[in-house]
Amino acid sequence: MSASTILFLDFDGVLHPQHDGEPTPVGRIFCHLPRFELVMRDFPYVRIVVSSTWRHQFTLDQLRARFSPDIAVRIIGVTPGVERVEGQYLPTQREDEILKWLTQNEGEDVQWVALDDAEWQFRRHRDRLVACTWYTGLDEDAEARLRTALRQFGRGANNEQ
Repeated sequence: MSASTILFLDFDGVLHPQHDGEPTPVGRIFCHLPRFELVMRDFPYVRIVVSSTWRHQFTLDQLRARFSPDIAVRIIGVTPGVERVEGQYLPTQREDEILKWLTQNEGEDVQWVALDDAEWQFRRHRDRLVACTWYTGLDEDAEARLRTALRQFGRGANNEQ
């Protein structure tokens, strides 16, 4: 695997707020995408893996189509599912999916960060999680924490442009 940093990206509660069990209004879907893409342009060595549940409903090409072309080409895959116990979404399931992707892609030693709103889904690697507030998404505070994490877990602070 290359010297890239991997960003595991959730959509709901990150790229747009969630609305407490209600569908996100059409005008709000991906409302934080421009902010996300600006950050990614400052870290050109970061590759993206979609960890969102959207990966179950859309193909990789359909997911990429939501992003600007320069960001879409950096989306290299989606995380695999993991077995549920009695149909339940397990604590740490998102983290387990990320670790499974890393194992399957010989990326155990790669630097990575997760951008997600489900903090309860991480236990062992919370230091690599940039948690968004589900009803806010990627706001200014989360953007600042994402930039810090990408510098910390990326190839180094000198790579930020």
